[in-house]
Amino acid sequence: MRPIFYMIRKEFLQIFRTREMIAILFLVPVIQVAVLGFAITNEAKHIKLIIADHDRSSLSRDIVDLFSHTDRFDIVAYSTDSDDIEERIQSWDAQMALVIPRHFSRDLQRRRQPDIQIIVDALDGNTAGVALGYARQILLGFGLEQSRLALVQQGRPLVHRTVMIERMWYNLNLNSPQYMVPGIVVVLLTIVPMMLSSMSLVREKEIGTLEQLMVTPLKKQQLLFGKLIPFLILSFIEMGIVLQAAQWIFSIEIQGSIFLLMGLAFFYLFTTLGLGIFISTITSTQQQAMFVSWFFMVFMLLMSGLFIPIENMPPALQGLTYLNPMRYFMYIIRDVFQKASTLGYLLGDAIPMAVFGLLIFSFSVLKFRKRVG
Repeated sequence: MRPIFYMIRKEFLQIFRTREMIAILFLVPVIQVAVLGFAITNEAKHIKLIIADHDRSSLSRDIVDLFSHTDRFDIVAYSTDSDDIEERIQSWDAQMALVIPRHFSRDLQRRRQPDIQIIVDALDGNTAGVALGYARQILLGFGLEQSRLALVQQGRPLVHRTVMIERMWYNLNLNSPQYMVPGIVVVLLTIVPMMLSSMSLVREKEIGTLEQLMVTPLKKQQLLFGKLIPFLILSFIEMGIVLQAAQWIFSIEIQGSIFLLMGLAFFYLFTTLGLGIFISTITSTQQQAMFVSWFFMVFMLLMSGLFIPIENMPPALQGLTYLNPMRYFMYIIRDVFQKASTLGYLLGDAIPMAVFGLLIFSFSVLKFRKRVG
């Protein structure tokens, strides 16, 4: 144990010798989670809306007021010319148009169920779908209010409706950071250990210190443990700092057990550190190690379900995601964060993740050789 202890102490001294390394380990992840937490979101706000009110009645003005009193839409123009609407959407001056037809108020009072046209720039399909959802909710609320008023004034509603009562579980306010920030924590817990461990081992080759380690009585396993245990400890410290910063900045809460999350993160770190060892065995310079790390990182990130739900992927790619350890930890951290899931509910993801981690780590250790080149 003593050789490993001295190796660990040497690594900590080398890590904390430069301010840049301290910033990379502790300051940069906090900045990244703050920036990415605000930037990566499924919400859409301040959608540029153009209004075409052909009815010009009190009811049509009520609809316009509903769209104007929300941060989801910004009314940028009023127009009744179809060519003008097309030109504004074409020139990016507007993203959506609301067209209220003539005699809308009269037809509504006569129970003819008049239509309202919504035109959306679908170049960005995600934003278009979200904007349509917001518009539907506003118009549905307007219709229910008019039906209620008709019931009070005339004794019967304008139309007979089936009302859907929604109940949002686990994320009552549909808070985007509550869903996205845990995924960002997984990304940081993948990038930092994998890149730093691979670059640290390759750096020993570049500066020639590996030659000095070769003449020591250190065994291969002792050398690896001495190099990786500091990064394992620092990864847990980084995870704690990032989680605390996320709670302060975004006011999100961990509904489940933090100790369960840390325990499962330990098995996930076998994967990231194992990949770091493997990358160090196939690269000769720190630049190469960084580029190869990013290659693995891009694949793991895109196939993890962070940005694109796995269920929306083609069947062949859905099957490929089962080879991605990040997929499993992404599900685990979100379940612990939002659903307070216990270990019994997480075994379906925890067992494959642990198996992948042990296999990758074992293979990388066997491939590693305490030699130059």
